Amino acid sequence: MKKFNVMAAILSSVLMVSAAMPALAGEGGRESYKHGGHHAAGLKMFKGLDLTDAQKAQIEQLTAAHRQNMPDKSVRAASREELRVLLQAPTFDEAGVRLLLEKQQAKRLDLEVAQLKFQHQLRAVLTPEQQAKLDERKAKMWHKMREKAQATE
Repeated sequence: MKKFNVMAAILSSVLMVSAAMPALAGEGGRESYKHGGHHAAGLKMFKGLDLTDAQKAQIEQLTAAHRQNMPDKSVRAASREELRVLLQAPTFDEAGVRLLLEKQQAKRLDLEVAQLKFQHQLRAVLTPEQQAKLDERKAKMWHKMREKAQATE
């Protein structure tokens, strides 16, 4: 059950971030989404909420600011490389591994907090009616996910 909760939290984060993108893309077309179409499923979350131009602009600003605060892939690659070096050393450096893993966990925690803050900011842009509609969609999505998870158990 814990794995499901973690997966659900991660999926929720991804969906909320990617949900902002149709507002930026106008019609939500993949060609206008700057990072390709691999988040297309999550893009549907804001579609049909009838966002105003002001809301779209605000979401665009929040998304741009959030993207700037996300670590570069090279940072993650450097962290993996550090771990690889420790693992390939002739002797196991438990203290070094623990220190590196603690740093990685602290970074993950910071990223999760930033992601949840971003979700909260996106939600604050919506009217109560839009929030209710979004909540309804998310509830349906969670229901489908639970059914799918139970079917595979």
